[in-house]
Amino acid sequence: MPPKSPAKSAKGKKGKLSKADKERLKKEELELKAKEEEDARIKAEQEEKERLERERIEREERQRIEAAESQRHATEVSELISILEGNDIALVNIDDERRAKAKWERYMRCDGTPDPTIAAEVNTYINLWHEDINSNNIDAVIKESKQTLALLSELDYLLEETPEKDLSEQEAERYRETKSELQHLLSSKLDASTVLLLKAASIMADTETGNLQLVKSSGDFTLMLWGNLTKNPRFKSFEFEEEKFMFELPKQLALSDIAVRVIRTQYDHFSQQCRTFLAKQKKKKPITPVEVHPTHEEEIKEEKGDASKTGDEDEGQDIDDKQKEEESSVVQEETKGENGEEKPTATPSKTPQPEQPAQTELEEDQEDEPEEEYDQEDEDTVDLRAYQVLGGVSHLDLLSLPPQPKQVKSWIMTQVSDDELKKVAYPATDNRLGQTLSGTMTMGQTLDPKALANAAAATEALGASPIGISFRLRDDVLYSEEPQMAYWCPDRKQWRLDGFIDIKYNDETRILSFKTINFGPLACLQDKHINMPFQSWELRPLALNHVRFTVMAAIIEAEIEIKGSLCCFRQPSDSDVKPELNNLKEKWMTPKQLIKAMIKAGVNLFPDEDSKKYVSINEKNTVIEDSMYHQMALSASHFAFSWSKMNSEGGADKVIVQGCEKLIDETPHDDEWSLLMVSKQRAMKLRITEYDSEFSEDYADGSQFHADLYHMVCELSSDEGMDRMRNTDFRFVDTVYQLLAATRLITYS
Repeated sequence: MPPKSPAKSAKGKKGKLSKADKERLKKEELELKAKEEEDARIKAEQEEKERLERERIEREERQRIEAAESQRHATEVSELISILEGNDIALVNIDDERRAKAKWERYMRCDGTPDPTIAAEVNTYINLWHEDINSNNIDAVIKESKQTLALLSELDYLLEETPEKDLSEQEAERYRETKSELQHLLSSKLDASTVLLLKAASIMADTETGNLQLVKSSGDFTLMLWGNLTKNPRFKSFEFEEEKFMFELPKQLALSDIAVRVIRTQYDHFSQQCRTFLAKQKKKKPITPVEVHPTHEEEIKEEKGDASKTGDEDEGQDIDDKQKEEESSVVQEETKGENGEEKPTATPSKTPQPEQPAQTELEEDQEDEPEEEYDQEDEDTVDLRAYQVLGGVSHLDLLSLPPQPKQVKSWIMTQVSDDELKKVAYPATDNRLGQTLSGTMTMGQTLDPKALANAAAATEALGASPIGISFRLRDDVLYSEEPQMAYWCPDRKQWRLDGFIDIKYNDETRILSFKTINFGPLACLQDKHINMPFQSWELRPLALNHVRFTVMAAIIEAEIEIKGSLCCFRQPSDSDVKPELNNLKEKWMTPKQLIKAMIKAGVNLFPDEDSKKYVSINEKNTVIEDSMYHQMALSASHFAFSWSKMNSEGGADKVIVQGCEKLIDETPHDDEWSLLMVSKQRAMKLRITEYDSEFSEDYADGSQFHADLYHMVCELSSDEGMDRMRNTDFRFVDTVYQLLAATRLITYS
């Protein structure tokens, strides 16, 4: 082994630490660690002191702001109430003047039209037209139907617009009865005119086909009539080309003396008869009477007490009776339900109840039940709380063809028949209609095995040979999904879905086809809530008394321009423009008129009071929500509002929206928006923004608490904005409020 070099040996000795060095280094490390821990402790204490001081300052600042807000709370509340009451009084005065003017103009009208509010006049009108058999021709009926429908519209207006204080329940019921009589009169007159047309079918027959083919139209309905005069066994189908309505008949009908009548109306007189047309009100649970029989000892005591009574008690009998009557009246008032109906009351017992559990059960029984559900008879019953009839009603009737006049040499012989319209029951079980070949065959179809199998399947599914129907949907109605077909069941007074097969819809041609065995009123249905919940919304001022209200619904983007007391529907140019809504756009009308027109056109953005059963919503306190709409309307001329994702984080008692002042017509930038939170106690501007990931209720630095949104907006407004808000017309405020309250944006977004 070679010897170690001196350098390496010296290096080895130098690198080796002694015990003292190790202890010294260890001591230095401990001292350094202790110093670091001390520094960390001092820093933590300092940070804690700063945090506590910051919290103390924030707490004192919040207490100062709350104290200032509490001092002006009563003033702000009274000021807002004064503004709203002043607007309400002005609106009531204008409405009263408008109704008085309309009533005077109606009274001074000298065109011979009856006043539907006067029973004598409207009854005279109904009786005269009903008894006038000389006016049963179709042209006269169409002309007179315009007057009848105008009277129906006038009655609807009176029922909807007349305040409850000015319209008693007896008058309202009389108006509804008058409506029913007018509707029945119009239907009977259309039937009478149809009878005259069918009796003269051979005279008006088409020269090419030899059958009756007639179309008569008015602005409210279209009547199509086809009479089977030739009974051609090769007949398969017929189309009213102008109306784009085609039907196919089974062979047994093609060989029968029948006629097919189709009346397509723009109105719907059936849905209002349905139980589900109006929302069901909450009901009270009935109280089960409890009777407690006295014991044998108590009966003996009562008998002894009755025997020991003297004549002095008779003097106080009147007073006792009076007290009992007063107590009875109080009990009757307390036992009335919300709808004014009396609830059964428990029979008072002669002895107190000894058992506590029995009392508890009785109290539980007296609690309110949840809102009563409609008894759905079966799955084919249409719930009009969830669906709406869209595009009017098509009346499809299978009629018996009366005997036709025959010409023998120079004589024309006509068999005398009733003037009553006879409808043929289908499917029939006791006549020759059911004795021939089953199946619906389209044009050019042969009796091959596949066709026979399809026909047999359709017959098995429906219970009879179906009738094929195909028609074009109205061009001024938007169907956001494939429509469902329903027929009206007069016995049950409901729309039903059964009896339809092979339903097909071509979105490009708007042709709907199906097969059915149902005759009578038919209608297309659409989901009421297909556009709910909304994705977002914005209310942006354009000028004084002029705003643009935009709703990004689930399917469509709608834009409503509000100017003064009127509003109109528009579609943003950058959205998917729907040609079906062209007739709706750019027409200025009142909010109620616009809401009706939009619903009729298939744009339903207006939830019902029970729509929360069918839509997932962000439920809020109704008092806070309605108050928000009032105050947003007050400041709409200069302050913009928008949807906020944070609204879902605040719970039911806190409403959160975005807001910013906007005095010119331009879209607000993202950094201009502020988050405003309103609760029952106060309104405040939040520190967070719409783009923060976490929700916090910390108020913005330098802001104040206020009693309501209106005064919060006042704090955030410039002098020019305040001047514009003070000069806002109360009719404009009411128009904005009606649309906000109708859409319920805060809850349904």
